[in-house]
Amino acid sequence: AAWHAAPRAAAAAREAEASRVAMRQLLSRLVSGSHEATAQAVRAAAAAGKGGAASEESGFELPEAPSVEALERFLAEAASAASASAATAAAIYVSACASGLGPVPLHATRAVPRLMNAAHESAEDRSAPHAREAAVLCLNGMSERLGFAFEPLALPQLPQIVALVGDRDRKVGEAAVRTLETVVSCLDPLAVPAAMPALYHGMRTVSWHVKEVCLRTVGRLAARAPGPLGACMPECVPAVIGCLNDSNAKVQSAASEVIPTMLSCVDNPETQSLKAMIVRALREPSFTLEAVDEILSQTFVNAMDGTSLAFLMPILLRGLRSETYELVKKAATCAGNMCALIVNGAELAPFLPELNPALEMALEHSSPAVRAEAATARDKLLEGVGELQASARKGRDVVSELLRTRLADALGAATTPPEVAAHMGSLGTSLLERLFAGKLSTSLLAEAPQRLAAELVPLAVAVGATSLAEKLPPVCEAAVEAFVEQLPLRAQQVLTSSDGKDYLVDVQNCILAFAGRVLLKKADIRFQRGHRYGLIGQNGVGKTTLLNRLSAGDIRGFPPGLNVHYIRHEVVCEDGVDVVAFCMQKAPAGLADAAVRIEGVLAEVGFTDELRASEVNNLSGGWKMKLSVAISILHAPELLLLDEPTNHMDLDSVEWLEGYLREQTSKLALVLVSHDREFLDRVCTKMVETEYGVTHSYPGNYRSFLKLKGERVRLATAAWEAQQKEIKALKADVSRLRNNEAAAATVRAKERALAELQPGGDKHMPKPFTARARFGFRFPPAPRCSKELIELEGVEHGYGGSTLFSDVDLCIERGDRIAIIGPNGAGKSTLLRLILGTETPRRGRAEVVAPNAVTRYFEQDQANALPLDKTVLQTVQDASASTDHTYEELRALLGKFMFKGEKVEDKLSLLSGGEKARVALCRMLLEPSNLLLLDEP
Repeated sequence: AAWHAAPRAAAAAREAEASRVAMRQLLSRLVSGSHEATAQAVRAAAAAGKGGAASEESGFELPEAPSVEALERFLAEAASAASASAATAAAIYVSACASGLGPVPLHATRAVPRLMNAAHESAEDRSAPHAREAAVLCLNGMSERLGFAFEPLALPQLPQIVALVGDRDRKVGEAAVRTLETVVSCLDPLAVPAAMPALYHGMRTVSWHVKEVCLRTVGRLAARAPGPLGACMPECVPAVIGCLNDSNAKVQSAASEVIPTMLSCVDNPETQSLKAMIVRALREPSFTLEAVDEILSQTFVNAMDGTSLAFLMPILLRGLRSETYELVKKAATCAGNMCALIVNGAELAPFLPELNPALEMALEHSSPAVRAEAATARDKLLEGVGELQASARKGRDVVSELLRTRLADALGAATTPPEVAAHMGSLGTSLLERLFAGKLSTSLLAEAPQRLAAELVPLAVAVGATSLAEKLPPVCEAAVEAFVEQLPLRAQQVLTSSDGKDYLVDVQNCILAFAGRVLLKKADIRFQRGHRYGLIGQNGVGKTTLLNRLSAGDIRGFPPGLNVHYIRHEVVCEDGVDVVAFCMQKAPAGLADAAVRIEGVLAEVGFTDELRASEVNNLSGGWKMKLSVAISILHAPELLLLDEPTNHMDLDSVEWLEGYLREQTSKLALVLVSHDREFLDRVCTKMVETEYGVTHSYPGNYRSFLKLKGERVRLATAAWEAQQKEIKALKADVSRLRNNEAAAATVRAKERALAELQPGGDKHMPKPFTARARFGFRFPPAPRCSKELIELEGVEHGYGGSTLFSDVDLCIERGDRIAIIGPNGAGKSTLLRLILGTETPRRGRAEVVAPNAVTRYFEQDQANALPLDKTVLQTVQDASASTDHTYEELRALLGKFMFKGEKVEDKLSLLSGGEKARVALCRMLLEPSNLLLLDEP
């Protein structure tokens, strides 16, 4: 019906030349509607015309059915169109013919190249725009009719279609815009990268209209296919930034509007959280410093990728090229961190041509601090890229060519249009890139050939290769095998090896960056049900931050829906809330019989009726921990996280917690952070150590870890030393044979072997870490004091109706070292406060009696005792105001407490609990003292 209706539509179009809008609507209804809708449109158009046979109006007779001969005649009609109505009529004929014949004859007749050649030839004749209009209208109609089957024909013509958007004839430009929209809307998402080069070129042309149309097309692609377009961002963002700086206001506006839509292509959660900042920084160069500060303060737990880096790089490059010392320094630090957070060096390679020169320029800066940061960033850049800048493109080409040749053979090389096989090869490669960009597993490797075949079969069927489905399995298996061979060695090992264990959590390539420093990189985090994992490492390596992110579940690859509960080392509660009410607040939503369940759980962990009625803030540390455990029981977690659970707990409470944790973990996985070695020994079944940004897992408890780590370091050191000898020998051989033409092949082989052993190579071994400098310090010599320092006489004290202690008589003398022990809530910290004089006893006398006593007090809760808005250096400088310490002496003292380099500029709010304790201890050493009161130091 559509075929026989086409002449009438063409005739009606000729009669409607005075109304071009009507012709466009008619063409749209004809090529995109159903047969019945088309017939109705043609009847309406014919009724509105002046009569006459449709075939006579069109200038030639219509065949009974679509044929190649008819297609040839219609193509000739389009190429010789002398009016707008003739162009529209030709487009209707060609579209109807393509709909009836399918894509195969279009390849055989070279219909699309012929149309575009005719358009190109007519461009030289300013008085003959109609052939160009006919060509783009034909492409529009065929694309709407054939959909994705038209992709292999349309994609090679996109550059010319984009160019025609700026044609000097307005009608041609309008037709080209519509054709571009149609082709893009029909694209397979995996074909988006193949369409982008034409848009990049359009955004760099002289015509403001072409730029505007290309920018809006990018916005549509971002909304329709964010994943595939995301991979194009390293090239797309610079082109858009160029338009953002264009002199034409309409181009600037279009670029500004499309940036937020493009950011939807980013799936990195941390980059998404910076979206508002990125948009503003790209639009407003004056906001660069604030933007860099915000990036540095962001906590990253997901690996950086090329999509995210594409949006951050313009900001960092602007900072590196700034004349402001502070901005250059921070931008260099930030650039180095971003490079360290990249897992796949191939994603970093596109930024090397611009970033490396910017860092080289910063190396010439007058400031030593800027030069040092730039040198570190450049090293991280080159280490991250390694030898991969060319291998990524080469790897894609290898797989795409393999698919092209194998598919051509399977389809029949003599009958398969080369552009179809090439397009299928490109689509298949794009699919594999997306599949293997996520979490790697042996099951993914097994599924990949079937998923590749499912992608290729529809296009093969569309071009008439219905028997290809039987021939695809070996082709797809070979393509997957070739693709895996191009992956880094570490990825290949993950894909081809399996320990057969069912992990509750299996996160690959986890990273952790906080407060402008990379704490963890390329770490695989695996937790198995039934095991108790101890996270260990020095203060500030990110243990608590990692627990926070595991609790939030915002790490890429973290299993969705996993029931996680986090017991923090502090219980935060408002004043006046009792234990039962607090449990009601913290119980999971929808808990059945909540009151009864809470009563039972509190009894299970040892809460008496009196304790249940107590206010939470009046509980001791041990009872607060038991309360936290009770709440965790209510949540029935699959993964239980604990941060320093033994802090402020007495021995009985610690023993209770050990027993409880050992009993519960057959039902769940447990991950805890603790510096209590005996607790780790008695509870943990596996240890995970973080050191220098790298994690290592060891079976067994803490004592087993010490033995196994020593053995691992010994073997790693021996292997590294052997590799260094091999590198030295290879370099010597290359140097000796370089000028020997007969040994050219040998030299090339040795150079390839050497590249594999160098940083960035698959066989490179990093130098094993040397032992960190031990934390050590000395108290300054104590000033002389009286023999008798502290006296307590008849002391009684307590709170409310309870008494903590009474009839206390005590004398503390010079040289005494006294430990105050007792169960939680017995009044140990209270006794120290009585001695200090910050509290007054109910009865008796408690005081420092030595007139020459110089007292220093270390508080239990450093978070409340330190100025968290100040830096480490500022805190120590303020505390030393009454002393004669020089800046160099303060830096040396901080160095003893492991605060070196940029670490002294960290705000206390960003420090870990152990680091805050070191700052507090450091302050105590600024002036000599002869009386130390230490509460949980």
